[in-house]
Parts: sequence; C-alpha cells; structure tokens
Amino acid sequence: MKATPHQLHDVFTPNKPARLTFVERQTINETLVNALTTPGKQLVVYGHSGSGKTTLLVNKLEQLYENHITTRCVSHLTFEHLVLDAFDQLNPFYDDAVRLSAKRSLSASLGTEYKGLKLQVAKALEEQKTTSVKRFLPPTLTPQTLARLMGPAAVCWVLEDFHKLPEEEKRKLAQVMKVFMDEGDRYKYLKIVAMGAVDTARQVVESDAEMRYRVAEIHVPLMTDDEIREIITRESLLNFQLSSTVRDGTVSYANGLATVCHSLCLKVCQAIGVVETLREKVEASDKHLETAVQQYLRDMEDTVKAAFDKALRTHGRGKFENTELIIRALAQSPQDGATEKELLGRIRAAEPGYRVASLRRFLQELQIDQRGSILRFDNASGRYSFRDPIFRTVAKLRETRQPTVKMTVQMTFDKLVEEMITDLGWVEIIGRRGPGRRK
Repeated sequence: MKATPHQLHDVFTPNKPARLTFVERQTINETLVNALTTPGKQLVVYGHSGSGKTTLLVNKLEQLYENHITTRCVSHLTFEHLVLDAFDQLNPFYDDAVRLSAKRSLSASLGTEYKGLKLQVAKALEEQKTTSVKRFLPPTLTPQTLARLMGPAAVCWVLEDFHKLPEEEKRKLAQVMKVFMDEGDRYKYLKIVAMGAVDTARQVVESDAEMRYRVAEIHVPLMTDDEIREIITRESLLNFQLSSTVRDGTVSYANGLATVCHSLCLKVCQAIGVVETLREKVEASDKHLETAVQQYLRDMEDTVKAAFDKALRTHGRGKFENTELIIRALAQSPQDGATEKELLGRIRAAEPGYRVASLRRFLQELQIDQRGSILRFDNASGRYSFRDPIFRTVAKLRETRQPTVKMTVQMTFDKLVEEMITDLGWVEIIGRRGPGRRK
C-alpha cells in the first residue's frame, strides 16, 4: 500500500504546534491529562520558550476536549480585553439556532442571552468611540456570565504568554480562575489553562492564597536528547535520512529546544530540495547541515547581536563587570550549563572577592528581555545555561579564537559563527572584556 505523501511544512514546524512529529513525553503527559480531566482544576503550564509547551497542550486538548479557544496575551492587554476576546470566540457556538456539535446542544435561553450580550457589547464599544469611557464591557458580562456560557459548550480557555500581562491584570484573571473553579461542579469541562514562561505558576498562586491547592502547576522541562532524536526520526515521513553526524549535530545544536530541532531539520530539507515526501530515499550529508546551520545563523544574527549588546551593557561604575564574568564562566561550563555554586567557583578563580549576592542578582537579570534574555534556568537540574546554542558558541569565541578538538560538525558551526561575526562587523564582541571596561 502506497504511503500517504506529506508536505515539508506539516512535518517540521518551528513556528506552529507539531502534530506529525508530536513526541509523547510520558511523565509530563500523565500529569497534564490528570489535571485536564479533573473537574474544577485550573492549570498553569510553564517552561522555557521552545521547550514544546504549546505542542504538548494542543495535542492533549485535541484528544480530550471537543473545543478550545485561545487568547494570546501581550503586555498592553487589560482584563476587559481578555474577557471580551473569549466572549467573541464563543460566537460560533451560539450562532443561529443554538448549534454546537453532534454530541452537544445548547439551550435556546443561552442562545438568547448570548445574542443579547452581544448587542450590549456592540453598544458599549460604540459609546467608547464617542466618549472618554474606559470600561467598554457591559456590567452583565461578568466572569460568572462567561463561565455560564463556556461551561455548557465544553470549551477550554487557553491563555498563551500569560506572563506578559501586567501584574494588576494577572490578579484579576486569578479571580476568574477562582470563579471557574467554583463552577467546576456544574461544568466538568470548564477550565482555564494559563501558559507562560518560568515562574508563571508562582505569579498566579501569589495573587490569591486560595489558588495554591486548586491550581495544577505543570512544568514542561527541556526535551531530552532521546526526545529530540525522536523528532528527527520523523524524517521517514518525507522519505529521506540524516547521516549519523548530521543527526548528532542537530541534537547538539537543539540543546533541548524542540523549536531549534524543527528549524534545522526544515532547513536541511530545504537545502536538499525536499518539499514533500520523496519517491526515492535521499540521505542528508554534513554539507546539507552546514548550509542549514548557515541559514539558521543568518536568521538569528540580529537577535544574537542585540542580545549580547543588552547583556554586556554596563550600568554605573561597579567594581566588577558582572555580566561579563558570568557569561565567561558559563562559556567555560559544559553544554548543559552549571549550578550557581559551580559558576561562583569559576568566577572566584579569577576574582576571589566576588560576592554571591551579585551573582544571584545578575543571573536573574540575564534571563529577562532588558538583558537580552541570554540565559535560562532549569528548575529540575538547578542549572543555568545559554538560552540558545548560538549564544554559547559566540560566548566561547569571545574568549579564544584557537581551534579545539571537536566533532567535524561542531567545528563547522563554530567557523560559520566566527565568519558571521566578522562579516557583520562584530569584531568588538570577540575578545573584549565588556563595553567600557576600566583600565
């Protein structure tokens, strides 16, 4: 029987949830499924960008839920905006004669209520255009009303990038979660899933003490090398094969991030000319990976330069170049990173008087956007590492331009990074000891 052909962009998907390459991560899957199927339990799913949070959640929701809606949070959104967005997305379920699905029907009274609220919202929005009124939601569109409309429709509400919301709006949304918890006895599918970066769970729980025991805090860790390899094996869907060195190099560069693995596999395919399942099997060579890595670096060049500029920018005239010392120490550490104690030891080998309080402060700063978000922290291992493998390579090249003994593919990667830095005029990044260093 002839295999079904697949399109390249449906197999390797760096910018959207993976389906054909979805990897079952047993322990975390069980935790997520248990929380999703517990009535009244609200969820906070958190982890580093690119770790596979969205892919994991979307695949499990499609297995367990009839429907879900998604609101993407940004820094300027208010609580009212979020409620209105969820309300608007319910429109298909209440449109024309209260139809939902073959499995479920909604009462006519709910349909009438929804249409009435829709008219009120439209009127409020119109008034907002002609007056200085800030609140545009009608008083009747409350969290309780939203729960009453979402519950019978068996809709799960996903809030992506919850951590980007202002603190005040997070506190308001925590109250909505509380309402949904209370309504969970009536509507077992009524649920909010807040997705965000590391520490998102703490932010939700701290906003309301009652949330502590009623919210499932689910950490999605970085993928293991075996899990990354399993993504790569889906090359078979396109009838091509990566050589062992290409496979090892891709795993190494991915550094636990599914999105990097997808990006490199996609670019390898593009280097070969694969757009859909091939009729005859082709093997990808080191040359194809070199082309893929070069393109990946070019895609990343602005991001890398901006990140290092932010990370190394000095503020004031302190005794130490703090971020410089930390980046240098981490560049000397293994690929999976180092603990606070290990970093302190490396720094004190050069600067014996360096304080642990300074290390802790700047380790936190280097994880935020204002400092380039160049580092990440893994709760499970207690280790700090570079957020992207390209950051580690650039940091290492800043220390020395002498060749080291590595696998061929890694040498190619380093060479391409060095060429990119030179081409872009980043010479000041290599070998400098931080901007404005005092002599």
